[in-house]
Amino acid sequence: MDDLLADFVAETREMLEASEGEIVAWEADPSDRARLDTIFRFVHTVKGNCGFFDFPRLASLSHAAEDALADCRAGRRNADSALVNAVLAIIDTISGMVDAIEAGEEYPEGGDDALIAALGNDEEASDLTFEDLADTALPNPPETAATNGENAPPAPKRTEGGQAVQRSIRLPVDLLDRVMSGVSDMVLARNDLGHRLRQAGNQPTIDGPFERLTTILSDVRDAITRMRMQRIETLFAALPRLVRDLSAELGKQVMVDLEGGDVELDREMVEMVRDPLTHIIRNAVDHGFEAPSARLKEGKREIGLLSIAARQSGNTISIVVSDDGAGLNEERIAAKAVSTGLVTTQQIAEMSREKLLQLIFEPGFSTAETVSSVSGRGVGLDVVRENLEKVGGSIKVSSQPGAGTMFTLQIPLTLSIIAGLTVVVDNQRFAVPQSYIEEIIHASSKALDFTRVGETALVTFRGDRVPCLMLSEVLGIESGDISEGDHTMVLLRLASGDLFALAVESIHSHGDLVVKPLAPAVMKSGIYAGSTLLDDGQPILLLDVTNIASRYDLVSNARTRVRQATEEAENAQTGAVCRAMLFTDFDGRRCAVRLELVKRIETAPTSAIDLSGSKPRAVIDDTILPLVGLPEGPIPSEKVRLLRLSDGTSELLHAVREIDDAVELESDLKPVADDPLIEAVTLVGSQTVSLIDGHELFALHGEPPEVLQKPVCRLPEGDWARTILGPLVLSAGYEIADNSSKPGDNPAEVVIMLEEDFAASPLADDPPSDPVIRLRSVPDAAPDDETIYRYDRSALLDALRTARKTAGSSR
Repeated sequence: MDDLLADFVAETREMLEASEGEIVAWEADPSDRARLDTIFRFVHTVKGNCGFFDFPRLASLSHAAEDALADCRAGRRNADSALVNAVLAIIDTISGMVDAIEAGEEYPEGGDDALIAALGNDEEASDLTFEDLADTALPNPPETAATNGENAPPAPKRTEGGQAVQRSIRLPVDLLDRVMSGVSDMVLARNDLGHRLRQAGNQPTIDGPFERLTTILSDVRDAITRMRMQRIETLFAALPRLVRDLSAELGKQVMVDLEGGDVELDREMVEMVRDPLTHIIRNAVDHGFEAPSARLKEGKREIGLLSIAARQSGNTISIVVSDDGAGLNEERIAAKAVSTGLVTTQQIAEMSREKLLQLIFEPGFSTAETVSSVSGRGVGLDVVRENLEKVGGSIKVSSQPGAGTMFTLQIPLTLSIIAGLTVVVDNQRFAVPQSYIEEIIHASSKALDFTRVGETALVTFRGDRVPCLMLSEVLGIESGDISEGDHTMVLLRLASGDLFALAVESIHSHGDLVVKPLAPAVMKSGIYAGSTLLDDGQPILLLDVTNIASRYDLVSNARTRVRQATEEAENAQTGAVCRAMLFTDFDGRRCAVRLELVKRIETAPTSAIDLSGSKPRAVIDDTILPLVGLPEGPIPSEKVRLLRLSDGTSELLHAVREIDDAVELESDLKPVADDPLIEAVTLVGSQTVSLIDGHELFALHGEPPEVLQKPVCRLPEGDWARTILGPLVLSAGYEIADNSSKPGDNPAEVVIMLEEDFAASPLADDPPSDPVIRLRSVPDAAPDDETIYRYDRSALLDALRTARKTAGSSR
């Protein structure tokens, strides 16, 4: 409301100032009808705004002036000096009241009736001079209060809790665009300077001023951006009340979940989106959600969930409105389309489901059978689509019967500065909006498993299996020299809640990106959302995460929780179908193991395998596990694929040459007597498959897992160590020491220090017993220098491995 009040004050003051000159000119030429119409519009607008904000004194004064001017427009009254004096006096009074509102003060009472009377036909009142009216308009001018002492009327007082409204001015949009473009160029120049300073190494005399420059530029950028941008939460604020009133009117119960309110959008664009978004929400409450009793019968919660999420991707804002209602009724849509003559019955039969759903955007289309205040008026989603297309946006709909409906609105921006991550594929760099990034992890991390099942790549991370896209395959470029499974995984979460992994070769940097639109032909590819310049001046393309996910069918058609629960219930009831993981062992034999035994799929280096004991063992996630299935003789590759099996108590690893797919064993299982580890054989795709006997396998080889203690590494203080160095140390199998602990609290601790900190510490003269890794800030060093360049990844990992062995031997 503060922003609206500030806009009201600014707009009212601007119109009053403009009307004063118009009134004086109109007095000189009363026959000028155009000028009279202009004055009337000014006063009429002020009256309407006053009524909206509940300022009755302002509304009554402006209404009286409007009536007098209306008489002049209708020819019932002639303009004279008395009328002009009265209107000018009212404008002065309104101006004073607006100033009081801006200052958060109360305007003195009295004088309004005399001003209104001066506008009428009262000869005595009409004979008042402008000075007399001015005294009436200002019942307690400062000079009167000074001379009358105690008998003076009270001065304007500040209202309790009143806050002064911020003063504002109006600027041309073109001027704001020029200023924003200049600030964007300053951000690029700052990034370029920062890049050169990093190449030059530590320079204390320059680093300090540069940090101050960065802070100042960030503040200026935020202030300039706010001139044109507005948080979308101002649009979201009214939605819960809208949903509450509609659901109460329709006898439904709906809960609203808002996300992404901090996304910023052009102020004009916010107003353009308000009506389409409101229309979609009204449709969702009216058409989408069932009555509470119907929801309970279908096994749903009595209260429906309406989710509204906003995300920014380059020059595009995505607003996703989804509900867990009944979904779109395809039969009713088809019947309505045929009855209204939009399509024929034959066209409906040949139409795909997705194309059929898009019919709801046709003009005049509505499945409501009765006309109400909410729907059935013939003003449908075609208006929504038309309004969005006017500003270069688009809208899509997807639905699942019984699970809900999801509308995705794409709204473009002309220029924006966003936080982004720069990734590398085949020596080419691309940008990813940081708002989509959930987490970044290297594929070699023990916490993550990468596997291919047929043509589909999957990533298992923290117990969740999500689809994985190789960015090189998405862009159609070479994958470089990196082998599959050694990528860096960027986990991305869409506005719809779907999660997937994007495999890249490496992470280059992160920071602010100035995003500018691309040519329409490039944007139509659906892969790129804009372009930007890196700090070294190189132009790169910004990836359109939402469209890429849609292209590979990674966006759920609607809220899938209800559907998944239904599928799980059906699977539990059928239960007869045996699901198994199909693989090929090192003898070339096709085998399968029941899927419920598979905890996850691991990839381990041969160095993690111990063949010195009576039974092979391997170390996975600092856990020692028994290992079966290895080939006789040397292992043919540097890494081994392992199925990690568990019966709930014991675990073991089964080495495989290749993992094929998860399958359903629909054919009959024929028992096998000659091999105790084989339960049965069956057919999968016309080929024989041996099913592993899980009971016998765990009876012979299963053991409770033996957990090893991870070594501890102490990092230097600072953001760089936490954000850049920390993930590397974790991927090497270390735990990071708590900053609250002291050196020496953890046995066999590995310490990483910056060279300048090490030189200034007592450790330089008295080396500790624990390993210390010293990092320098410049790439080059003397031949006998024992320090490591802090961005030399391979040297850092080698040093951590060596330190781990040293720490382990001292334990």
